[in-house]
Amino acid sequence: MSETPTEKALQEFLSEAQEIVEAFNRDLLALDDQRAAGSFDPEVINDAFRAVHSLKGLSGLFGINRMTALSHNLENLLDSLRLGRVELQPATLDLLFEAVTLFNRIVSETASGVTGDEGMEQVEDLIARLDRVALRKESANDASPWGGWELDASLLSVLTEYEEHRLRENIKSGRSLFRIHAAFDLMTIDKGLDELKARLKPLGEVITYLPSAEAANDQQIELDVILGAQAELRAVQEAVVGTGAIVALLPKRNGSAPVMRPAAPPTATLAPQAAPNTFAPVAAAATSGSGSSGSGSSGSAAMNASAVVGKAATAGVAGATAIGAARIDRDEEELTLKSVAQTVRVDIRKLDNLMNIVGELGIARAGLQQLLDRVKADRQQTKLARDLHHELRSLSRRLDELQAGILEVRMVPLGQVFDKLSRVVRKISRDAGKEIRLSIAGADTELDKLIVEELSDPLMHVMRNCIDHGIERPEVRRAAGKSEIGIISIRAEQRGNHVVIQIEDDGSGLDEKKLVQKAVERGILGESEARELGRRDIYNLIFLPGLSTKDIPDEMSGRGVGMDVVKTNIARLSGIIDVESEPGAGTRLTLTLPITLAIIQALIIRAAGRTFAVPLNSVLESLRITQRDVRTIERREVMSLRGQTLPLARLERLFRLERQDLGGVPQKQYVVVVGLAQHRIGILVDELMGQEDIVIKSLGRALSNIPGIAGATELGGKKTVLVLDVAQIVEEAVASGGSEAA
Repeated sequence: MSETPTEKALQEFLSEAQEIVEAFNRDLLALDDQRAAGSFDPEVINDAFRAVHSLKGLSGLFGINRMTALSHNLENLLDSLRLGRVELQPATLDLLFEAVTLFNRIVSETASGVTGDEGMEQVEDLIARLDRVALRKESANDASPWGGWELDASLLSVLTEYEEHRLRENIKSGRSLFRIHAAFDLMTIDKGLDELKARLKPLGEVITYLPSAEAANDQQIELDVILGAQAELRAVQEAVVGTGAIVALLPKRNGSAPVMRPAAPPTATLAPQAAPNTFAPVAAAATSGSGSSGSGSSGSAAMNASAVVGKAATAGVAGATAIGAARIDRDEEELTLKSVAQTVRVDIRKLDNLMNIVGELGIARAGLQQLLDRVKADRQQTKLARDLHHELRSLSRRLDELQAGILEVRMVPLGQVFDKLSRVVRKISRDAGKEIRLSIAGADTELDKLIVEELSDPLMHVMRNCIDHGIERPEVRRAAGKSEIGIISIRAEQRGNHVVIQIEDDGSGLDEKKLVQKAVERGILGESEARELGRRDIYNLIFLPGLSTKDIPDEMSGRGVGMDVVKTNIARLSGIIDVESEPGAGTRLTLTLPITLAIIQALIIRAAGRTFAVPLNSVLESLRITQRDVRTIERREVMSLRGQTLPLARLERLFRLERQDLGGVPQKQYVVVVGLAQHRIGILVDELMGQEDIVIKSLGRALSNIPGIAGATELGGKKTVLVLDVAQIVEEAVASGGSEAA
């Protein structure tokens, strides 16, 4: 570009580039699945080709030279694949997936200010390897490429190189060739052609569609569609019933073509016409190479009216048709002045600001509620109280709708992360010499975009752990009576205000004895402590930094870092981790995450005469207990909760507060059970005062590092209370209690 793009324009480009790269990644995953299944949908590789072509054009506009160069050479390889010059081998797919990784790196570095030709060496290295594959000639044309089919020279002369390749592939696979002759109104050709293709797609592949020399009038254009299908003539005819299209089976040598007959009475969309006696497509210039997309499945979803008619006019169709084409061209030009896009990109920081404003409005609503309560207390203000109550209820309803609307805009499907995981599983399993199938369910489950972004690293480490430690080698699985193909499944679902993600493998399960042994060897546990550990405590040892059951670390794992990263990142998202395992059957990891961190709902509590706010996304439950339920084990207060020992923490001890009431600790108290990553503790409080939406405010630089305090918030009536930092409280409680924490 001659001018430096604005920051806003660059951000728009990066967002669109990332979407294109993600789509390209999905296409490659689909191609990998098709290769493994022995089937091949040419439209998928065409989608990949178009994605890279779009990326090349966009990056060229913004001067991202690395991306432009990589896209250009990637186009060459994809074009060789789609033209059948290069076979789709696992090594070739590895190169394509490597390009996805490099594209993502370029996008990330561009966003952080790295521009120009920095990092060009990696791009040039990958380009050289792409070119070596793209220039190979792996497929040779058959000496008798048409397999006995009698194909008119006028048809072959107008096929693009890609269409000719697809024609050969259909013949090679034993498909029959059909011609479908149809007429379309010029004003609705896009819709009519899309409808016809949608009807034919389940039967086979639309190889090409070409304008016919015949036309009933200047308001119509007639097309000959060539279909390759493993189907009978009657099945194709039934597929186009109601369109007025005429279906014929193309002839073979020493045979005759079936008589053409209409499939059904004509309709308004596809006009009827007399069946032509000969197959005479209009001559048109055929193009080839990486710059040609051809027609049929290789082009766009539908050839628009002006393109089809323009092709016919160029080839010498009646002048009246050409006039009609010009008229449609003008209409198209007017129509394209309006955008058909129904989406806009919004910087998530703007949404954060809006959500903060909504939070402030929630505080104002609480203040109004207190005013209403005061008015209600005055019996002379009954009518005013009733009117205020009505208006406040209306305000609350609209405020809740606004909050839900902003939250909905922030939500994105988990499929964005799961698609990346598929690529990771494919690569790591190949490196490990294991064959693994990834099963995904609930990819459309939505989470706040910021949470989804932060999930990438922990989920990747979980996958590495499943592949390296969980799934056995093929010979071991075979000896155990298992399938040689290991299975890792990911399931996601929404439960209330949380999303639960389960990652499960069918591997060997956790080795409890080895986990304890390694913890003792490294001095993390004493011998006596190790003997007292429950099953859940043993499983939670996998999250300790530096602990690994692998004796010799390698490039994949063995340093005890991966699961520590998982714990840290999930804790940062106020999430909770649960581990279950069965020897020989596999391991299940359950992540429970809040839908969003943008809306902070808090449980308001009182302890030692002070009021605090506890973020609800860390609260598992609350229950009332008596002092008799509290026991002391090794100078630590605990209680039993559903058969598990729950460590307890008192806020007055954590913050060294003196109780303001002379009665001391009340006999009846509440326990607020909070969780963070793999840990659970109970916070003892005197009173539960209800739930409120809050906005956390900083305490300022001087008070920002107080342990256990995340900030302050304002409640109704201009009352300011401190917000507890659950993560620090849990860490402090666990540190003081050692390995007893559940």
